[in-house]
Amino acid sequence: MNTEEFTPPPKPPPLLKKDQVNQLSQSGFLPLDIPASLAVISEDLFKLSSEFFAQPLASKEAQYPQAEATELGYYHIPQEKEYLTFRYQTSLTSLNHSTARFWSLASSLLHRVLCDLSVALSIPLPAWGPLLKGCLSIPSSREEATPTLLRLFNYFPNSGAAETHTDTGLLTLCIGTAPGLQVSSRASSSSAPQDGQWLDVSTRPTVLVGKTLQWLSGGRLEAGPHRVVANPDGRQSIVFALRPSLRTRYFDLAPFGESSVVDIVGLWQEIRGSVFNVNAQTRIREAQKERMRAKRLFTGEDGENRRGESEDTGRGMKTIEDIKGPGNGS
Repeated sequence: MNTEEFTPPPKPPPLLKKDQVNQLSQSGFLPLDIPASLAVISEDLFKLSSEFFAQPLASKEAQYPQAEATELGYYHIPQEKEYLTFRYQTSLTSLNHSTARFWSLASSLLHRVLCDLSVALSIPLPAWGPLLKGCLSIPSSREEATPTLLRLFNYFPNSGAAETHTDTGLLTLCIGTAPGLQVSSRASSSSAPQDGQWLDVSTRPTVLVGKTLQWLSGGRLEAGPHRVVANPDGRQSIVFALRPSLRTRYFDLAPFGESSVVDIVGLWQEIRGSVFNVNAQTRIREAQKERMRAKRLFTGEDGENRRGESEDTGRGMKTIEDIKGPGNGS
């Protein structure tokens, strides 16, 4: 018997076609047919989340208390939307069980997409290991949680919306029950989209590139601007945001074409700090935007973390050699 016939392939088979890789790289978004197993668990999750959102406000707040600003638990924004955020497994309910199953399938899908992008950009697949540590299945406790999250949205009829923004992480998967999600049709994220440059994605699942992935690629991948517009009948959506793990603080950029090391915690904090939170209460959003405007006027910074802002890395962030002060070597 020739054992070579049964040797496993050195890498996963491609999920995306060449034109899909090009679209995702250049525009930052890609409508994508998802596996049947993921579609089935999505329907189950929509059913269970509808039952949850139908409960009295006090009951929802008691079951999933707010924590870490908007990053965990139930959050209600009057006249706009309500949503429930998971970052780790909390209890053995039907909703939480479906959340864990969806997390596993969605992270597997986005990992495959990341592999295809890596091949196109000549990035070795093992390079992503430290950034995905603990992210591909739902953590079992708060202590093991990473920035990666799963969020269930319920947008209210006629008024439920989200302002134009780009996500902060690596890749995001969005699945909706009704039209409302729009993506920018422009080729570059260096300028704000104008009216007429928005495309409706209807209810088709969509993958979005985030700011961290744009930064790591040196600008070869574009973060995808998007927004949610009001639907007269309301709208539910499931958003899975694959974000960088912070368990390995110092990350070698050699596989990405840079002879330096980046403080991934500092990178994540700076990217998070460069944007306002579209899911915060209106008064908080406006205060964040005002602080950002003031900072730009004072420093001249654009807050976009785009390539070319630093002579040291070409990515606008400090390397480990640039970091000073107590505790930075731990």
